[in-house]
Amino acid sequence: MTHTPSRGEAPAKAGTVLANGVELYYELRGTGTPLLMIPGAGGDAGTYEDAARLLAEHFTVITYDRRGNSRSSHPEGWTATSPDEQADDAAALLRALDLAPAHVFGNSSGATITLNLSLRHPEVVRNAVAHEPPKIGTMPERDDLLAAMRDRAEEARKRGGYRESMADFSGWLTGTTRERKEDLAERTLDNGEVWVTRELGVVDRWDPPADVVADHRIPVTVAVGSEGGTELHQELLGRYRSALENLARRIGADFTSMSGGHVPYATHVRDFVPQLLTLLQQHDGPEPGGEGA
Repeated sequence: MTHTPSRGEAPAKAGTVLANGVELYYELRGTGTPLLMIPGAGGDAGTYEDAARLLAEHFTVITYDRRGNSRSSHPEGWTATSPDEQADDAAALLRALDLAPAHVFGNSSGATITLNLSLRHPEVVRNAVAHEPPKIGTMPERDDLLAAMRDRAEEARKRGGYRESMADFSGWLTGTTRERKEDLAERTLDNGEVWVTRELGVVDRWDPPADVVADHRIPVTVAVGSEGGTELHQELLGRYRSALENLARRIGADFTSMSGGHVPYATHVRDFVPQLLTLLQQHDGPEPGGEGA
């Protein structure tokens, strides 16, 4: 189906669509070339609301709740996800909305999904920006880092359930939990169980297969924050920045910095939007080939 959304404060269209076997909730804003924004931990479309309203002056912006999060469903008996499942969901969403190929932006675990989408489904991606994917999977201390994250999440769960796990994670990494809109904050906290039991330590381990990388043909930019993050964010980024630089070289991607810390679309939105526009437009060539890939 084809959409011609109008601009305005409310989403031009909000609904659910069957994609890769689940009902995915989505919102559309603006007109023009499609831009898909993939959320990280918490998996909620509202994560990008402020940025999406500004970007809607230039694009048809698609935001969505990832599988099992907020208003999107998951299959009965679903106990774990994978980077491939998440990328397949995103590709199926774009096809179901008849909005492929699209620019794609993802942050944190959403950035890992973005990278995998560009490799796994290049026919639906014009170009991609992956902001701070948690490139822990190839680090020598990978297992220790992931174990520490799991231990911290479990300690928080014992204090106050999975909602506390999510609140603790957001607070120590981004410092933004208490600043979120109340409805978004509540939905995100309610997604704590999905994050802890299905996502944590799964997407973080992803490393692109060599055979897929060899065929990579989509322009990609890997970006990191330059300032404004929490102390822990700066410590973590210092430890895996070189892994991100190596990843960018491996897949032939650009590597750059953006204003702000781990979530610039929330903390530095007025800087983030023009910077993202520049990154997307510098690689916006002819549309990729048809759906045959």
